Amino acid sequence: MKSDLDELIELLETEAKVIKACIKENIEEWDYQIAHHNSRALFKLNQKLNVLHKMKDPLYEEKRNLERMIMIHEKHIKLDANTGIVDYYLELLEEDKRKLQGLKDQKSVPIYDDQKIDDALFSVWAGIYKGFTLYLNKEGNLAITFESVEEEVIDISVTVKSVFNVDYFFGDDDEEDNPLNLFKGLGFMLNDVGNRLVYKYDMGDFKDAGEIKILLSRLVYDVFTYAELDKPTRLMYF
Repeated sequence: MKSDLDELIELLETEAKVIKACIKENIEEWDYQIAHHNSRALFKLNQKLNVLHKMKDPLYEEKRNLERMIMIHEKHIKLDANTGIVDYYLELLEEDKRKLQGLKDQKSVPIYDDQKIDDALFSVWAGIYKGFTLYLNKEGNLAITFESVEEEVIDISVTVKSVFNVDYFFGDDDEEDNPLNLFKGLGFMLNDVGNRLVYKYDMGDFKDAGEIKILLSRLVYDVFTYAELDKPTRLMYF
């Protein structure tokens, strides 16, 4: 049975194929303005797909890069088949094939499919700790804080200052290239003081950390795409 994530990836990949076909048709009909708009739509759709694939498999991008390099090596081997340099590309090809197979043999586990997150949340829910901080980049003070603020409600928050210290990418057609909007799209809101972005999570029917792990994955892959993150992340109770 397919997961919701698999079904969403399949749906968006089908949409991408339709847009590609439209672009080809636009070009054949000399309608370059429409082709340009469709190309932008395809670019954004591919960005979403890349995020979803990395949520499913943290090694996805590394595997894709190796697959691309293997294709490049194979093209060079065909073009330079009768030259002395072909042996060099054959060595590169075999090396990258070994690396790719090594990645495929690894068990693929989403970045936050970690028991320590479950344990920490249950500890806060049970009142053992007031909360905990998950450091994504301890040196840069980029961290997500989980704090019990009232009965069965925790605040998941990040400082505005740390948010603006992270690199982002915005397309040139984005109306507001403000990273705060990325957080608001996930349900975060500025607190009254204006120094933290807060997501309120109701733990009334808390059974597992599935929803929060999805939120963390989206933060890492969709918001902090270009940030340098610690591996592994550090968790500290308070």
